[in-house]
Amino acid sequence: MAASPWRELFAPVEQQLVQTELLLAEMVDSRSATVREVVSHTVGSGGKRLRPALVLLCAQACGEAGKRAVRLAAAVELLHSGSLLHDDVLDDSESRRGGESAWRRWGTSAAVLVGDFIAATVYEYLSGQGENDALGILAQTVGEMCQGELLSLECGNEIDESTHLEIIAGKTAALFSASCLLGARAGSASETLQSALAAYGRNLGMAFQITDDLLDLYGDSEELGKSVGQDQARGLLTLAVIHALENDESGQIAELVDELAAGHGDAQTVSCLAMQVEQAGGRDYAEQRARAYGASAQEHMQVLPASPSRDALDGIPEAVLRRIM
Repeated sequence: MAASPWRELFAPVEQQLVQTELLLAEMVDSRSATVREVVSHTVGSGGKRLRPALVLLCAQACGEAGKRAVRLAAAVELLHSGSLLHDDVLDDSESRRGGESAWRRWGTSAAVLVGDFIAATVYEYLSGQGENDALGILAQTVGEMCQGELLSLECGNEIDESTHLEIIAGKTAALFSASCLLGARAGSASETLQSALAAYGRNLGMAFQITDDLLDLYGDSEELGKSVGQDQARGLLTLAVIHALENDESGQIAELVDELAAGHGDAQTVSCLAMQVEQAGGRDYAEQRARAYGASAQEHMQVLPASPSRDALDGIPEAVLRRIM
């Protein structure tokens, strides 16, 4: 179960989240010992369970978080877990959720193949449950996530703000939006509510990724459970850095970015970059954009009738923003 403050926010669907955890354990089974070990390490390592909670909260806010909502919540969380396996390989990330990343322990090939296995398992499960609409939504979402990551790789550190926002809309916000849309459908919501909650999730996902990127510069690695400075070490620019570069009259930020992209930097270089970005207004600007996306998310869910689940959905953007502000 998620830790506070998430646990308090997820209280309206606590029982359904427990059911989701049980279903997660049932869905992924294999004769391969490697699959069992990697899945246990990745799926069983905890995490906020934000995306399945969104499915369940949206379903309950629209009607009922029943068995269908639990099935879709489990499917979403598995797809997210599989994407993390691939992300850690792409990012050369050595840690995840406070432990060693899967590719470091079992190797790159195993991590990639288990990620593929998880995705295939989700598609097979949904097909067997007759969830063809959900299958289509998630397949499209995975395509958006892949395109976002590919665009990021293609651009590297030659990127403007508009392209960066397009990237995070694909790689992060798409799954948030799909989670809320699936929840709305599981709750038998009207087309109007489905569209509103999909937009809620999209804006929440944008706010989440911007704050996540800020944590990569200004967070604590022990609290995060993963290394900081990973984006900068890969030569990838985040919103705060992109904005700071526009005000970089001395050229110092550009020099630090180039040094890190060339693999010549270290933790001290990242720390220096973070300080320079903050002084150039990059951190404040990114925080403002994150707040704007969070406020937009809250506006979209105002169409929901009053309920504890609606209150939880209203509080989630604030909890996302509090991670860094």
